[in-house]
Amino acid sequence: MMICPQCGYERRKCDDIISASECPKCGIIYSKWKARPSDTGMQPTSVPPDKPDIVVEPGKKISIERLVIYAGIVVVLIILIQSFVAPSLIDFFKSMKKEAGVTVDAATSRINGNPESDNARRADHEAVMPTVPALSGRELSVADVVRGNRESIVLIKTASGIGTGFFINRDGYIVTNKHVLPDSGRGEIKTVKGSVFQIRQIIQQDADADLVIVATSAPPSESKPVNIRSGLPEPGEKIIVIGNPMGLEQTVSDGIVSAVRRNQKAVEFIQITAPVSPGNSGGPLLNMRGEVIGVATFQYRSGQNLNFCVAASRIAALQQGVQSSFAASPGDDAQPQGQDIYCYADGNGQVSFVTWRTGMLVSRPDGSLDRMKYEKWVLDQIGGNPDAINPDKEARDDVERNREQLFKSVFPSRAMSDMNLSSGEKDWLERRYQRHYVETYNQRMAARNEAVRKYNLMMNEFDRFNVSRR
Repeated sequence: MMICPQCGYERRKCDDIISASECPKCGIIYSKWKARPSDTGMQPTSVPPDKPDIVVEPGKKISIERLVIYAGIVVVLIILIQSFVAPSLIDFFKSMKKEAGVTVDAATSRINGNPESDNARRADHEAVMPTVPALSGRELSVADVVRGNRESIVLIKTASGIGTGFFINRDGYIVTNKHVLPDSGRGEIKTVKGSVFQIRQIIQQDADADLVIVATSAPPSESKPVNIRSGLPEPGEKIIVIGNPMGLEQTVSDGIVSAVRRNQKAVEFIQITAPVSPGNSGGPLLNMRGEVIGVATFQYRSGQNLNFCVAASRIAALQQGVQSSFAASPGDDAQPQGQDIYCYADGNGQVSFVTWRTGMLVSRPDGSLDRMKYEKWVLDQIGGNPDAINPDKEARDDVERNREQLFKSVFPSRAMSDMNLSSGEKDWLERRYQRHYVETYNQRMAARNEAVRKYNLMMNEFDRFNVSRR
């Protein structure tokens, strides 16, 4: 072991990492000194080196080499802390601060009883913890949206055509377009269960937005209201339309919101890509939470897939002041026996019996129904008596009328008076006549079958309606 001749520090093995010739305590250089004999009285002399060394004064105890080493260690530690430890600590403290803020705000909301604040804090909580699903207002699948609303949507039949509507309360009130009910609200509705109820009258109307609220005779058990959201959707939001295009009941189409627009009368319209056809008018526009956000109203046929719905905010304005004085009561479905009954048919032969004036009165003065008069009307609707159609006779007559044309189709350069036909040519011509006969026969038979189908459908509808009045 080496002992410093100036401060008496006993050198250790671990001190060699600093400098082998320097005292770790006082910093003198050992090579500058020799041991001082205690009994000779000799003065210490320096050993002349090959080249001069730097003499360190006793007051300077920290060497340059030690400073460099310490500085390097500090730099390495700072780099490690910034790279690995600091980011984790920052994220941890941020999350703790947010969770503490949500807890305090939620507690304050519960104490104050402010539902708006509570909703806002719940939104913040969901933002902090996005993996926890919301208990309400979550997005549904298309099938779930349809399943939850199909009983609320009805088919509307009038003398001028068909449309769509939907219940808004348990009193049997529906919303639809004003242009669906041009005859002062006269018509009837049909639910998804097949029940038919009369439209009583228009309760409220918004001509600018083409909307009406209509009272019907539907009982509370059949009147399942929809959920209405008055807020406007975002462009690109997915939507669903349910209606009765061209009489095809409960047809579902989906798409997105293309834009939200406003006309000169400040009516807000939602432009959508979901197909809308005649018969969809008055049907609900639904978001993916099953809420009604609009009412299908019109389309631009000159463009491609340009469909527009009135925003549901107009429904809320219509509902102001609506009373329940027209709620359905038991026994209202039956028609009074002394009331005039009229009928009309749509393009599919579906007959509707109504109490307002159409082209056909089917009741007698005493209120009973005239079946013979109705049957004559049915035969006019289907183009005549199906029994009068004779497919065989009509096919043979058609062959005779077109015999020359058929001959020319086989032999373009010959005349019908040419008798110089070989047996093979005669067989060929006869097969052409026979093929034309078969084609005409099948066409006439199909027409007869369709007429019979419509006749039976319309007569059965009469019988069903007549029984329901008893």
